[in-house]
Amino acid sequence: MTEHRIFHSMGIPVHITMVGFSSSEADAALARAEDIFTEYDLRFSRFKSESELMRLNTSNGSWHKVSIELFQVIKKCVALSAETDGSFDPSVGGVLASYGYGLPLNFELPEVLPTYRDLAFNDRELLIRLAPKQILEPACIVKGMAIDMAGKAIVEKMDTSRQGFIINAGGDIFTQGSFEDGKQWNVAIQDPRSADAIITAAGIQNAGMATSGTYQTGGEHHGKKWHHLVNMQTAESAPGIVSATVIARTCEEADTEASLVILLPLEKAVARLEARQLPYFIISENGTVTKNNTFAQLEIPIATLVA
Repeated sequence: MTEHRIFHSMGIPVHITMVGFSSSEADAALARAEDIFTEYDLRFSRFKSESELMRLNTSNGSWHKVSIELFQVIKKCVALSAETDGSFDPSVGGVLASYGYGLPLNFELPEVLPTYRDLAFNDRELLIRLAPKQILEPACIVKGMAIDMAGKAIVEKMDTSRQGFIINAGGDIFTQGSFEDGKQWNVAIQDPRSADAIITAAGIQNAGMATSGTYQTGGEHHGKKWHHLVNMQTAESAPGIVSATVIARTCEEADTEASLVILLPLEKAVARLEARQLPYFIISENGTVTKNNTFAQLEIPIATLVA
């Protein structure tokens, strides 16, 4: 028996397909997953004025007490910023807000942009101090975390010998167990040139998979096109790559690494993925595809996709 459920959180639809679950078991799994997404949205959203993140973002350069969850996420963002020499930087929230994407409204950037190096931490008291007009956005880490935690909550209550499920939250995937008849989960990857076209597909099981792209979230600001993946070394939307798909042990890792493919020079991004032995499928602006053998081994014919 296959059960399908859907709810909306973090501004996206979240689909869960469950195999071997009764209707009541599926409803219970949905409730657990939805509770976790709601918790993450209320804590980490830059689109809700009442979120814990926005309380920090509006703390006006003062020391601000935060939860251990937010403290750890911002620390993780800082570590990732250092690894990438600031190409990734959670301070991107200010740039995005200046485009009109998220809060604060009517935000004007300062002449000198604050960076992750301007953040101060008091580990003992769980305090964070932002620079004036510094706005944080940890979304590329947080969405994957929410998906993983929702998946973990379902796994804790399921019979892994006969049940399986897939969570699809805005194209980011978490799978556990098998599809019907013990089959893997077949996941399509959208062609960035057409919302209705599929460019390839992969079969995965007990893994996370994420696609970051420049073609869905964006707009125009002062006559210049932008998308949400901003390289903070230049404070501009990163050029070159339009779509990056990564498969990893967790959705958090897959989502983070897929975002970094967009932000980093291609050769650095590929070297990083190869060092981590992660399958990847990357599409450049000119249509060139870059993928490794590990991903190729997981590819399946598009015609075999289950409707």
